[in-house]
Amino acid sequence: VANALHSNTKEKVIRNNLFIREGKPLDPYKLADNERFLRDLAFIVDARIIIKPIRGNRDMVDVEVFTRDVFSLGGSFSVSSTSSVAFRVYDANVSGYGQRVEFRGLVDTERDPQFGTQLLYSKNSIKGSFINATISYTQLNTGASYGLENESAFYLKFERPLVSPYTRLAGGVELSKNWSVNVFNKVDTSFRKYSYDVKDFWIGYNIGIKNK
Repeated sequence: VANALHSNTKEKVIRNNLFIREGKPLDPYKLADNERFLRDLAFIVDARIIIKPIRGNRDMVDVEVFTRDVFSLGGSFSVSSTSSVAFRVYDANVSGYGQRVEFRGLVDTERDPQFGTQLLYSKNSIKGSFINATISYTQLNTGASYGLENESAFYLKFERPLVSPYTRLAGGVELSKNWSVNVFNKVDTSFRKYSYDVKDFWIGYNIGIKNK
């Protein structure tokens, strides 16, 4: 059943997460770090990169990349109190394209409405740029939040982490629209009604890229 439900990661997605490029000098330190990076992806559990010499050509090698997928479907269920139950279901690698779809739900008899949701979509390493994108709508106060009330939010995030010691640039952009929602029926005098925008930008530059 699991094999029938699982989609293997596409070759293009693996290529989009490689530090090496054709026609470039092969650095064994970078190659070893690339194995580590592949294993850290949410949809890969193990990876190995093998170099094969080409007979009669001392200036070229073949590079073979082996990966083993994580079973991408999952979920969780938790009871935090006698009145509150939370759950989530997700696919961490939809159709093998490095895409995550996640649905969260909360049932709380003290809320109004009693049911709250979150929908999330993310994409790994867009076109090999190592930029990850996430878009989400939440009623569960799970986005970037600076208020004191329960909030709903739309948010969009692009992030390029420092994927390796041999990566020069990193950075991120996060934009969100947040607003308070009186789900616990507080009286008007104690409920803070507000809305605000979040704009968060950061950039990093690696000054040690040539160190071994």
